[in-house]
Amino acid sequence: MKNFILTLSVFAALPVWGQVQLDNQFEDWSAIPHSTSTDGGPFVAAAVTSNADWLYLHIEVEEEVALDENALPNDYRILLDLDDDPSTGVDYASQGLGVDLLINLATRQAIRYTNGSGIESFNEIGMRAAPTYSGNEFELAFDRGLTQVAGDGVRVKWYDNADQVGFPEAGLQHTLLDAPDSFAPVSIARPPGTLNRVAFWNVNNRMDELFAQQAMKRILQAVDPDILALSEVSNVSAAYVTGLLNDWLPLEGNATWNVVKDDWDLMVASKGAILSSFPSVMRQFPALVEGHPGWGVPLLITSSHLKCCGGSSNEAQRQAEADEYMAFLRDAMNGEGELALAPNSPVVYGGDLNMVGLDDPIYTLVSGDISDETTYGPDFNPDWDGTALTEQPLLQTDHGFDFTWMSSNINSEWMPGKLDYLITSDASVELMAGFVVRTEEMSEARLSELGLEADDALDASDHFLVVGDLGLGDLLGSAPDTDEDGVNDYEDNCAYAENPGQADFNGDGIGDACSDADGDGLSDALEINVYGTDPLDADSDG
Repeated sequence: MKNFILTLSVFAALPVWGQVQLDNQFEDWSAIPHSTSTDGGPFVAAAVTSNADWLYLHIEVEEEVALDENALPNDYRILLDLDDDPSTGVDYASQGLGVDLLINLATRQAIRYTNGSGIESFNEIGMRAAPTYSGNEFELAFDRGLTQVAGDGVRVKWYDNADQVGFPEAGLQHTLLDAPDSFAPVSIARPPGTLNRVAFWNVNNRMDELFAQQAMKRILQAVDPDILALSEVSNVSAAYVTGLLNDWLPLEGNATWNVVKDDWDLMVASKGAILSSFPSVMRQFPALVEGHPGWGVPLLITSSHLKCCGGSSNEAQRQAEADEYMAFLRDAMNGEGELALAPNSPVVYGGDLNMVGLDDPIYTLVSGDISDETTYGPDFNPDWDGTALTEQPLLQTDHGFDFTWMSSNINSEWMPGKLDYLITSDASVELMAGFVVRTEEMSEARLSELGLEADDALDASDHFLVVGDLGLGDLLGSAPDTDEDGVNDYEDNCAYAENPGQADFNGDGIGDACSDADGDGLSDALEINVYGTDPLDADSDG
């Protein structure tokens, strides 16, 4: 079993009062008491906490599992005694609890024994979980109202039906906390140091639907990205989207948005020039984009939409797609492929990764550990400083959860999950801020301030917009300066002769120190500054 450690960027304070954020980071559970096991069973540690609205569970297991998927099967159940009363509910599997609600993770079903009967979906009971892919550690949340938590306390027990083992033996007793959710809404204003705002959005093929367009327009006007990477746009052309963006987000001086599309359902749109794009990478669309001048180099922006859903063939294809992109990036960094990246170029990868089932694809995309090296070549360190890339753990603007996809069907067997990601080269890119736009959780005052409506996010798509504010990382300060004149080679109009003033008398883009406009063997700088002759007249120097 591999040691899976994602490189994560942390820029949010940990919550207080025992509250947690559902974000696949577990540091906020460290102050909460856990029950631990040393008996060699499948469960290692478990904890419970709550606030006025949510009941939270934390579980660590011995072997890697896909909690509610079939990729790495398990037969785990969660026994919820919602009033901590053994006389109500049922004594499921003779575990000694009055189980009011049974969670069958393998079948993605909730079975209610108290205040109702029969099978409910995870959505109907307000269940959430992170991560959506396989691992040894998970956190879950239950909406207290929809779950029907009653009384002053609950008792929770994990149960492995295969081995008929319950953990902990007496269950986890928890006295419910009524403190309000302490999560503070995230500002969507660009923080100081931001050079470019990027956004990734799976628009669910709704860009040609008027009702969805109205919601999209309001969201994009509130966020105002500089670079927008889209997926599920197979039914519209780049020209069509260009027209929408020019209408929704008009640029100064009658400038136009630049939009390119691959051969299927991915696009990259930018206020700046798109220098080149590479549709050959399967279900991923890298484009070299001219961003803010402060970068000194173009940005590599990749819009992605990896293969959806579970099943062995889908799992294999999703992994192959991750391998293929990392091979593209490795070759680009080494100057050996379709693209030769300038050293320390910002690498920004995101979109709908459909990360369900096995964790291997996200592991590859972050670490550079290629699964099929026979086909795609050797592993490599994908950041410019010889480390892994960074998956940015973004939360919703107004709720401490990270999920980016949500079905509008309450009966769907699939609970909301994080499918959309932002991954960066943190050696060259510093994430100044980031967030996921879910309007449903915003207050009326905040909606009014931003010009949004509560239903906008789900009217626009079943995926939420993912936004990142990018600034300079440490290594971009060390861009090469061959002539040591204080101007890096990417901006220097004469990289091999010292010319800190960047003089270019005829505006041809070549610095006077390197240019000989009249072909007389003297540089334009010498003729102008030393000899006082005409750099456009070969005879003026005698």
